[in-house]
Amino acid sequence: MLDRIKDYYSFKTDVDFAKFLEITPQVLSNWKGRNSFDAELLFNKCPELNPSWLLCGKEPMIGDDVQQLQVDEAKSPYNLRKKLTYLEEELKVLTQADKIMSESGSQIKKAIKFLTEQHQLTEKELLSMLKGKK
Repeated sequence: MLDRIKDYYSFKTDVDFAKFLEITPQVLSNWKGRNSFDAELLFNKCPELNPSWLLCGKEPMIGDDVQQLQVDEAKSPYNLRKKLTYLEEELKVLTQADKIMSESGSQIKKAIKFLTEQHQLTEKELLSMLKGKK
């Protein structure tokens, strides 16, 4: 159940999932080991979860009302930050590759330019979104 929630929110690691829940990774590990969890905490942190699924395992995992009103998750601050981190890592790799293989020419430079533009656009989008929430 915890792994399905983690997958739904696209957390790559248990540490990230624990941070989202505002618990320690050790608490999350204990929950997994004991096959238990704090239902109230999960429901408060993940309100779109179907209470019947959370308490009894009765499908669907996501409440019907939430599925109908699904927000574009790709534009959430969490996903935008993840995208920024990914783009920054890709830029570093490509920049290093460009330095090592400078004679290979324009393909790497085009990719760096494209990723730099994507990074700048995503950064502006995140800043704009965060300013709008204040």
